[in-house]
Amino acid sequence: MTILILGLIIFFAVHLIPMLAVKDRFINKWGKLPYMGIFSVVSAIGLALIIYGKGSAPFVSVWQPMAGSQWIPIILMLPASILIFLSHVPGNIKNTLHHPMLMGVALFSIGHLFANGDLASVLLFGSFFIYSVLTIFRLLKKLGSNKEKSNRPIGKVNRWDGVAVVAGSLIYALLFSFHIKIAGVAIQLT
Repeated sequence: MTILILGLIIFFAVHLIPMLAVKDRFINKWGKLPYMGIFSVVSAIGLALIIYGKGSAPFVSVWQPMAGSQWIPIILMLPASILIFLSHVPGNIKNTLHHPMLMGVALFSIGHLFANGDLASVLLFGSFFIYSVLTIFRLLKKLGSNKEKSNRPIGKVNRWDGVAVVAGSLIYALLFSFHIKIAGVAIQLT
C-alpha cells in the first residue's frame, strides 16, 4: 500500500504545480520544453508506482459493493473513453466541453469506485475522482471570471468529433476485452 500512496503523492504533486505560481518560475529557469519533459517523466514515475502499488496492495475491504454495481463502470467507461480521446483531437465537442479529459477521468473513477470496495481502489479511484472534479470546478471558475470571452469556436460536430467517438469506442472495446491483462482483474458480468 505504501508504494501506491507514494505514487499518488508524486503524481498529484506534479499535477498541482501548474496551479501554483512556481510553474512560471520553472519555465523561466529551464525553458518550456525541459519543464514539460521533467513534468512528463515525474508523472510517468508516479503513474508507474501507482500501477505497481495497486497491483501489489493487499486486499483490505472498506465496503461491499452493491449488487449490480459491476455494471456501472461498464456503462460509464464508454463515454469516459470517448471523452478522454476527445481531449486529444481538435474537435468542436472538445471546445464546447472545455475539459473532456478531466470529465472522462471523473467518469472512469466514479464508475470503478462503485464496483470496488477495497482500500487500494478507494485510494486510487477516489483520489483521481476528487482531483478531476475539483480541477474542473477550478478551471470553470477561472474561465467564468475571465473578462474576455473564450476564443474557442462552438459549432457543429466536425470530422474530428466523429473520429474521437469511433476511436474512443474502439478503445473501450479493447479495454473491455483485455481488462484482465491490463488490470489483472476479470470483468464480472453476473
